[in-house]
Amino acid sequence: MSNRGTFVKISAIVVLLSLQSLAYSQLTDSQAQRIRAAIPTKARVAPKKPRRVLIWNTPFMDKCPHKGYCVPQAEYAMKLLGEKTGAFESIISDDIAMYLPENIRKFDVIIMNNSNGRWIRPTEKDMEKLKAYGPDPDAVEKLLRRSLLEWVSRGGGVMAYHHAIGGNTDWPEFQELLGMAYWGHPWNEEVGIKLDEPDHPLVAAFDGKDFRLADEIFQFREPYSREKLRVLLSLDVKTTNMSVPWVHRTDNDFGLAWIKQHGRGRIFYSAIGHRTEIWWNPTILQFYLDGIQFAAGDLPADATPSSKLNVEPGFISLFNGKDMLGWRGNPKIWSVTDGVITGQTTTQNRISENNFLIWTGGDVKDFELRLKFRLENGNSGIYFRSLERTAMHPEPLIGCQADFSADGRWTGVIMEYTLRGILAERGQKVIIDKDGKINVVGSVGGPNELLKHVKPKQWNDYAFSARGGRIVLKINDVVMCELEDNDPRRIPSGKLALQVHQGPEMLVQFKDIRLRKF
Repeated sequence: MSNRGTFVKISAIVVLLSLQSLAYSQLTDSQAQRIRAAIPTKARVAPKKPRRVLIWNTPFMDKCPHKGYCVPQAEYAMKLLGEKTGAFESIISDDIAMYLPENIRKFDVIIMNNSNGRWIRPTEKDMEKLKAYGPDPDAVEKLLRRSLLEWVSRGGGVMAYHHAIGGNTDWPEFQELLGMAYWGHPWNEEVGIKLDEPDHPLVAAFDGKDFRLADEIFQFREPYSREKLRVLLSLDVKTTNMSVPWVHRTDNDFGLAWIKQHGRGRIFYSAIGHRTEIWWNPTILQFYLDGIQFAAGDLPADATPSSKLNVEPGFISLFNGKDMLGWRGNPKIWSVTDGVITGQTTTQNRISENNFLIWTGGDVKDFELRLKFRLENGNSGIYFRSLERTAMHPEPLIGCQADFSADGRWTGVIMEYTLRGILAERGQKVIIDKDGKINVVGSVGGPNELLKHVKPKQWNDYAFSARGGRIVLKINDVVMCELEDNDPRRIPSGKLALQVHQGPEMLVQFKDIRLRKF
């Protein structure tokens, strides 16, 4: 499509830049032919109005070794997506003057084409033409940063892929805008990729099916969080080689594509796009066209963060995936790492008594709690209806505990530490009478067989309910024990807390903590 009107001045710049780009272009005739053949014939939806898109390439920089890799192939593919389908017209540029307020407002979407390095920082050559916008590079960079963020907040769209995450790594707000920070690429091989939501409109290109793909695969660290992002694709750890070096995440949450809102604007990011053959993969090109149309506001799609979708009706989330908001504990023991609550002791950081992270949202009485836990060594548990330390009870917390331990001895056991002791072993049905006598009245299964349902050092689901004196514990949806407590001495309500047990060094993690009160 031709560029007219307000684009005359911009087009002149682009012609010059396009001529310069021929020097490093690696796009061959054969590749161009393959890309043309793979472009969708029509857009998913008709644009609501004529759309103008900036295909943003990385400027030449001494400290940017990746200038050129896959950029020519991706640039050509993005340009043809608009031309062939009529979804948008494009301008191709690596001139940061495009981010000046008077220029950026002319675009509906910016495609960040593997744009990496500190590209928002004006060079000496840039300053020759931008000196009217500030006395020095710091002032102009501040203006350009503000211009981009305000443009998105007012409704602009960003479609970014692969090494765009390597852009402006000294700018936290930019990383927050895209939704993550780079944490290495353990894989450059074929991996399994799963659809997090097969029915989401932005993954329609994959026809509801997980797939395999060979590419350089990133892992991400915070600000990556499902509390902020609607994750569309993620690494399938069950069908991927997880023994490769440099895998840092311990929660198996390797998101690969997502969307998010930023003010009135829309962000689409995908980690796919390193290898040249990606750019003549018709499924990926359709996926990316859908992403561009979402960013432009033409293709409606729900961007509600993923974690907020997983809270079942009647439940509330007790953990935001970011920090200890709503919890109270010793920061030397408890922290949030990779979006999960972590309790840890080491040989250098020992504890002399059991330590707790206490939920500050009030006492629990009759309720159901669901969470995921993972334990490496030691002993832990979830305390409920518990009381804090008093003169009569020197322990930091006393009360019922849904127990678990690395050796399996205490897993699936209901315990009242320092009070009535073991109330129900794994596999037991127990009734405690009004005199406090514990009576085993039946079985929910053999303790050894039940323990086989628990995955050591992996994520497990713990769910338990307490209504009056009746308590039922489940791990991975398997009943571990049942208790009917008629003892008038039982504690009817109290604190909810997570435990790190004194003893050998240990690590325990929790996530997806949800509570429903009856």
